[in-house]
Amino acid sequence: MLDYHNHTSLCGHASGEINEYIESAVNKGMLDIGFSDHAAMPEDLRRGISMAPNETALYINSIIEAAEAYRGKINVRLGFEVDFPLFDTFERDLFSDERVDFIMGSCHFIDGWAFDHPEYVKGFDERDIDEIYLKYYSIIETMAGSGLFDIIGHFDLVKKFGHRPRSRMDSIVRRIAAKLARAGTAVEINTAGLRKPVGEIYPSSDIVEILFQENVPVTLGSDSHSPGDVGAGYDEAFELIKKSGYRKISGFVKRKRYEIDII
Repeated sequence: MLDYHNHTSLCGHASGEINEYIESAVNKGMLDIGFSDHAAMPEDLRRGISMAPNETALYINSIIEAAEAYRGKINVRLGFEVDFPLFDTFERDLFSDERVDFIMGSCHFIDGWAFDHPEYVKGFDERDIDEIYLKYYSIIETMAGSGLFDIIGHFDLVKKFGHRPRSRMDSIVRRIAAKLARAGTAVEINTAGLRKPVGEIYPSSDIVEILFQENVPVTLGSDSHSPGDVGAGYDEAFELIKKSGYRKISGFVKRKRYEIDII
């Protein structure tokens, strides 16, 4: 078992110490725990959302020190959650940094609108829901085709507050899946949706079935912002991926993917 989506206090909206997250994972019998805190965003956006550029080195060193301290007990992986399209504040050198185990690509903004932020949820009432979904998935498709990322985070985050498209999105989801399969990029089965208004894992069961049909690898993440949420909702996550046909999940080290049997 593994959990590749865990934050630290550097993002400004998570609590607890790094070692507390790791201890939680150890107590739950995990093989790997991956930290994927938010890479630096521009100053006008990052307050309470991401680390500052000058905190990147502190973050890297803290995770590396923790990995050494827990060597033999659990694998501690160093990652970043990186918003796409990329911000100028993101250090492109991190894509080739040998210390980094994985880069997770995510989308939290559509044309500058922070659609998943509770303070801006009214934006859904001001826009056509199908257009929102099409723009969101267009960003995810471009992300998938970029080849920059090891993992796509919370694939259908746009549903967070329970808003659903009127039209079927299967065709664009399948196009995205085909691109991910060609690149060997994994999709995260993210359990945080169970703790949000939508009450559903990201991505939905329909999407996971398409991912399996297109031979897209998957990994697991709780998107924890506190130590107690590490591995939360994993019974439902395993039920979902097994029902869809998956028998392996992906782990990462030095940006190389490996597989773990789940049966």
